Amino acid sequence: MAKISAEGIPEAMLQALRGRARESKREGHFLYDEKAVQVVEALDYDFTEMDGYAVMGRGPVAKAVLLDGLVKEYIEKYPAAAIVDVACGIDTRFYRVDNGQIQWYNMDLPETIEARNRLLGSHERVRDIRSSVLDEGWPEEIEASGPVLFLVEGFTMYSNKQDVQRIFKLIRTHFSRADVLMEIMSPKVVKKAVDASTGMKKYTWGVKNAKTLQSYTTGFRAVKEVSLLEELKKMYSSYRFLQFVPGFRGMSNKIVALHLETAEEKAKPAVKA
Repeated sequence: MAKISAEGIPEAMLQALRGRARESKREGHFLYDEKAVQVVEALDYDFTEMDGYAVMGRGPVAKAVLLDGLVKEYIEKYPAAAIVDVACGIDTRFYRVDNGQIQWYNMDLPETIEARNRLLGSHERVRDIRSSVLDEGWPEEIEASGPVLFLVEGFTMYSNKQDVQRIFKLIRTHFSRADVLMEIMSPKVVKKAVDASTGMKKYTWGVKNAKTLQSYTTGFRAVKEVSLLEELKKMYSSYRFLQFVPGFRGMSNKIVALHLETAEEKAKPAVKA
């Protein structure tokens, strides 16, 4: 692979990419990201300054593994689904879960899409949406007659309730068969987290659980809630004791799966206990 310039690409994006590559090359790795390894090896960038600290800690690794698994489950159910990676950055999940049939959409601001394309190149089943998820026009760019899965990772904690409701409304208005995998953060963490360098609050919004998030939507039903702590416990034995620490379980980020109920599903009578 020819050398790729990293000029103008935010360091945080490079850190995330490099972190996935390092985990992939670690003996006993939990995540293998061949695309990240290839790109990092080809980048014309000095990563030595990142060697002194963890560029991808256990939390991000566990979250990547968890989300990969949930996306693969969806693809097994709907092999030709369309998947929309909201605020994608330089995520490489497509290359880790691709089954040869899915249609993938990367959605982010134009400058971010330009950066990721320079690093990752193009693929015939990957399309770009150069837009904020809060804009009105992006649904028109998705060509899908079947199920659509929306991945909303690392976004809501920098947003607010109204913007999150706007996202669900756009999906509900334009898609008849849709599911959402959304990362949420505890309001307690949002309240306490402060940027060490500026003293400012790091995050702007949180929601307690799947039931509360569902109450903010119309037409969606929460079908699953998975705590990041549960995934960490499976991967690293040192995290198992944390389940006994009062209040800690509720502080962990969660991945919530929400399903847009179809007219047929709404018409079904409730199952009696």
